[in-house]
Amino acid sequence: MKVFVELTDFAATAGRRQLRDRVRQLEDAGADGVSVSDHLFVTTAGRPRGDGVTSSCDPVTTLAAVAGMAERLEVQTVVMNAAWIHPALLLRQFSQLAVLVGGERVTAGLGAGWSTEEFAALGTELPLFRDRMQRLEEVLALARTLYDEGTVTLEGCTVVARDLPLVPRPDVPPRLLVGGGSDRVLAMAGRYADVLDLHGDPRHGRVAGATMAEAAAADVHRRALTTVEDLASRIELVRKSAQEAGRPYDAVGVSTQIWFTVFGSPADVRAAEADLCATWAGISDRPLDRNPYLLLGSPAQMAEALLERREVYGLERISLKEDGVDPVRFCREVVPLLP
Repeated sequence: MKVFVELTDFAATAGRRQLRDRVRQLEDAGADGVSVSDHLFVTTAGRPRGDGVTSSCDPVTTLAAVAGMAERLEVQTVVMNAAWIHPALLLRQFSQLAVLVGGERVTAGLGAGWSTEEFAALGTELPLFRDRMQRLEEVLALARTLYDEGTVTLEGCTVVARDLPLVPRPDVPPRLLVGGGSDRVLAMAGRYADVLDLHGDPRHGRVAGATMAEAAAADVHRRALTTVEDLASRIELVRKSAQEAGRPYDAVGVSTQIWFTVFGSPADVRAAEADLCATWAGISDRPLDRNPYLLLGSPAQMAEALLERREVYGLERISLKEDGVDPVRFCREVVPLLP
């Protein structure tokens, strides 16, 4: 199981020396890679954009710097917004990175975009969900063919490519990652992706909102109600889709983001669960030990939980969120317990 550490906020303000020191620290601690997300800006509930609460980084520039500073760390985006430019231009960036550092170290995470505010800031409107899904399907189809065969022709509704070659062409192409939780995204993952960043079960609510903060809160609420058992049932949609596309049953590995870790005794965990329910999730107080986005208890209990998730729904990598996890402690105390 691979352990990635999110660096989006850190890289938004870090200078070269700070980033180099962080990369060395993570590599020495035993992390497998780093992740970054893709936003023009991030806003906080109730705060205007101009008052210093925004943060973001350019994903591929950041990952190129990290890969150049590291001896072995892998790099991935979770995920790049493929709505604004032709996907071939995004795929070229990942291909160049793969040429420079090796495709086995690069995962190209692609998404449809979801922030109404970001689209508005660029003078456009957020497309309807069905239209974003149509484009994402075409983006992933193009990416799969281009990385597998080296050239692609596609006459889509939103994406067109005519005898388009992959240039530069690495010896090993990047892996393709897609993130989401809807039936449509899970089916796409089965057809095209190597890795699925699996979001909360849509039976626990719809992720939507007029602002980034509202949509983010809805996402957290859905994740908080999702269980390991929920994801076990959801992954069957991915496996069925893969088989129908002529791919192996287990063609798609699963990734999840770990939002919080709580080290401590049962009493420490119970107190933390109550606090997370109230302040993070906005749900009634309950145990959270079956939540796939949290790890609670001793290092041995955390390792046991991860191994169970690998067995139950194919978890092969995790990404540690910046605000709720001490990645160095996690890598030093938990990672050595993972076979």
